Amino acid sequence: MQKKIDLLSQLLLELEADVGTSETTFLVLRSLQESLRGIKIKTNNELHTQLQELVNVVCSTTPRFGILNHYFQRLLCAFEEKIQKVTHPHQFLRQEIEKILKQIQGNKKKLLEYSEQIPLDGKTILVHDHSHTVHDVLRHLKSKGKKFEIIIAEQEHEKTEQNIEVLHEAGIPFHVVPAYMLSHIHDRVDMVFFGALTLKNTMEFVMDPGTHGVISEFHMTQTPIYCFVKTSKFSLWESKERGEIFFHRHTRSHGSRPIEYERIKYSHDRVPAKLFSSIVTNEGIFTFPELKKLFQTKLKEIAFCSKT
Repeated sequence: MQKKIDLLSQLLLELEADVGTSETTFLVLRSLQESLRGIKIKTNNELHTQLQELVNVVCSTTPRFGILNHYFQRLLCAFEEKIQKVTHPHQFLRQEIEKILKQIQGNKKKLLEYSEQIPLDGKTILVHDHSHTVHDVLRHLKSKGKKFEIIIAEQEHEKTEQNIEVLHEAGIPFHVVPAYMLSHIHDRVDMVFFGALTLKNTMEFVMDPGTHGVISEFHMTQTPIYCFVKTSKFSLWESKERGEIFFHRHTRSHGSRPIEYERIKYSHDRVPAKLFSSIVTNEGIFTFPELKKLFQTKLKEIAFCSKT
């Protein structure tokens, strides 16, 4: 079992880095939907056992993906509710997956619609992470005729280039400033946009490395800071101390002198949700106190589902 979990963890990490968490979830669910066409399981109970094992593997990856956990638990819950009545279980599960896939697309559409409420005509927006959700929002607002420009806070070369490519292809004007030089442009930034991997029950967002410093900097200048995240990404379980954050340690050599040293690089930041002015979701735009209430409501809903 652990080998399966480790393999899936690695595959999901690579896929998420390439296409984002929402698209990763979409691809995984579509693959499951297609595999159900040829699976050789005869009874409902046997299929239920296999589904339970699959959900257990998906929900045990390191890191745990809140959005995948959300939809796989929902699929299992739906099957368990109808297990005694379903006559064609494979078809039932394929139909349930199709409902989920349509909801994923619908959630994206709703979040984009809520983003239209942000007054950004003529504004300058700073971005730092390479969030696919933020990319979608910027492209959508551009398509709606909104006029704005972007400052990219330069970070890791590959991620910065992803931001540059997206903005260039969308025809959105931008320029780049190193993340450690942002103090020179505080008065030019009207708002800051970020995406998030997940929201923990500690009311902290798990985000790209380096985001905590940028967000804290603009929080101090009282610049409006927006986080864009779908509610299906909420991690509706008790958080480990830093279970979703990993570090890579390796030995480096000085470029011109015989000096060796250890370099430690962390995979993500944890950022308190209270630092954000507004959190834009597929269910509306929330302040921090409102977000906290929404999270607690969803936590109760998932607990109720697990008992039924």
